[in-house]
Amino acid sequence: MMPSPALKTSLRLLMTLALATGLSACASMPQKTPPSSNPAPAPVATTTSAPQTPMAQRAGQLTATGHDLAAAKDYIHAAAEARGQTQLHYLMEAAQASLKGQKPQVAILLADEVLRLQRNNAELRGAALWVRAQGLMDQGQTPSAKGSLEELLTIASTPQEVRAQAMGTLATLYTQEGHELTALNFLIEGDSFLSGNDAAENHRRIRALLDSQSAAKLQNWQGRSGNPLVQEWLAVALITRQNPDPRQRQAAIKTWLAAHPGHPPINFSDHTATTIDRSALNPARGSICALLPFSGPYAPLSQAITAGMKTAAQLQSGPAVRVLRTTGNPSYTAVLFERGMKEGCKVFVGPWLPQDINAVAAVRKPFNPPVITLGGAPGVQQSGLYTLSLSRDVAARQIAAQSYGAGYRRAYVLYPQDSSGAAIQADFIAVWKKFGGEVGGVATYLPGHALTDEAQQLLSRSPGQDSFVFLVTDAKNANAAVSSIRLINNNVPIFSPALLHGAALPSDAQELSGIESVDMPWIINPGQSWPQAVPLLRAALPNASDTQWRMAAFGLDAYRMAERVLDKNMTGSLHGTTGILRFGASNQIIRDMEWMEVENGQIMPLPGVPKPGT
Repeated sequence: MMPSPALKTSLRLLMTLALATGLSACASMPQKTPPSSNPAPAPVATTTSAPQTPMAQRAGQLTATGHDLAAAKDYIHAAAEARGQTQLHYLMEAAQASLKGQKPQVAILLADEVLRLQRNNAELRGAALWVRAQGLMDQGQTPSAKGSLEELLTIASTPQEVRAQAMGTLATLYTQEGHELTALNFLIEGDSFLSGNDAAENHRRIRALLDSQSAAKLQNWQGRSGNPLVQEWLAVALITRQNPDPRQRQAAIKTWLAAHPGHPPINFSDHTATTIDRSALNPARGSICALLPFSGPYAPLSQAITAGMKTAAQLQSGPAVRVLRTTGNPSYTAVLFERGMKEGCKVFVGPWLPQDINAVAAVRKPFNPPVITLGGAPGVQQSGLYTLSLSRDVAARQIAAQSYGAGYRRAYVLYPQDSSGAAIQADFIAVWKKFGGEVGGVATYLPGHALTDEAQQLLSRSPGQDSFVFLVTDAKNANAAVSSIRLINNNVPIFSPALLHGAALPSDAQELSGIESVDMPWIINPGQSWPQAVPLLRAALPNASDTQWRMAAFGLDAYRMAERVLDKNMTGSLHGTTGILRFGASNQIIRDMEWMEVENGQIMPLPGVPKPGT
């Protein structure tokens, strides 16, 4: 006997409920969920005013008190017991609560179920498409989200604020794909749905997109676009370039309008403005926003960085920290950046990954909020875009600069046979040679194996007092590497970048005596480097790994450097938890770490690089 359609629907919903058990591990005892890093979509009214069952009433109460995930679960239960429009109403409520509670995969599943079950209900379909698009964006599935957004725009009942948001998002996605004219059309078509600061920001986006194009391309677009409003924006952009004098520009605009009487009226006074009141667009409630990857291996590291930022905000009584979670999809990172700007981000910490840095740089303009990236991307340089590197190349470059300044002139380089070791030694050699240092030789080694003949020959030479070994290693392999070097040459200084690379020395550090390294004060002098932050971070990261503990220190310093950027205080230095930080050339944030020596298995802080012969 085949089950009835109603029974099929109930079974399907119960399967959905089984999948959605991840909504809340303790739904029977709801806990307050943190505010969503990505705001929930604007509410879209459905056509149904459903009677409230006891389960649905409880779900509504949970939603009102911020227990979104538990509410979503109750709405799914209520939908499984209901029929018709009431069932769809509860499903939409569950989808919206799931999205608000940062469970986009469940929100998408529920929205798809509404789309499957609804029959010729345009408003309900629009509501489901909007939730589906937001969920797909939050998962980085921008091509699929684009399709939902474009279908949403074909529904006449879509609310104006949702239509405007959808058009703005589509403009960002098409800009990322290189379809600037399509993006321009979306921005201009969406302009009629906006007012006040939102309209001013949209005009800023239109002008920025036009300013980034050549005159030849704008003239080409004039021949391709059939939208009268787009034609007027293009005409004004070209007239502005040809007539820098304001009076001549206004006269040229009037002449153009007289020659094109069929075009709708547009306020051209806005186009002559050279400055924008950014205070109106960035309200006082704005935040320092962390734009960081929360997928794959980067998730626990980003968690630690944001914990450090939030701890610094608490101790400094500064702007709140808001987290924007990237997914590894560069297009979505650009969307998050523009979303953050619109919602009051005063300065961004991140992106971190090169592809995300490129994506933000592509849509960011010099007058947009400043950005402190946590990594580099070749060729990316903008006014207001700063770089605070988290990699070990910082230590390698510091050793090169400070050892040369101390009087050393020759370095012997030994590094492991892996890509990381190769990159670190390359950074060291580049800076060392820039200062005029001599490279006595370069050799590789395989961790856990005896040194190669090449390495042994390199180390068996008789270096002078102005020489040292630059050893790339980590705590796990440091003992064996140092022991091998000391068997061949017991006197040559050994400098190693960020030897600890964690929160402690290896368990057996006796063989490391005499090795010098640089590392962050947070690790070398944990009791003296912002001790007030330690208990707060221990509470926020109770099971932090050594690497997470290190990243938390970066969060502490990134927040304080972000405050300096906001205050336009680019002079002086900050004695931070990761080193002494200062703003350098090309918007690089220079970070000098502390020197230390390992003696009898213990860390001994040093005032600086040991002098030759000592």
